[in-house]
Amino acid sequence: MVREVHEETGLQIGKSSLLFEYHSSADVPCVLSVFEAEATGELTDSWEGSPRWLLWTEIRPFLLPSQKEIVDRLS
Repeated sequence: MVREVHEETGLQIGKSSLLFEYHSSADVPCVLSVFEAEATGELTDSWEGSPRWLLWTEIRPFLLPSQKEIVDRLS
């Protein structure tokens, strides 16, 4: 998780903890791990896209079915 966050956003992860894992077969069979983490640095673009901070209400229409339950649990 630490490496992926840094590669995809440019942020450095300090303290982190696993909140829960979620198993889904809603759209694609997968196991999603949800972490709470402290991050420092500036958001930077990567070949995967341009990260940005959004509100729950802004991202909800773009979520896959397997991701919606995670947002529901956290909001």
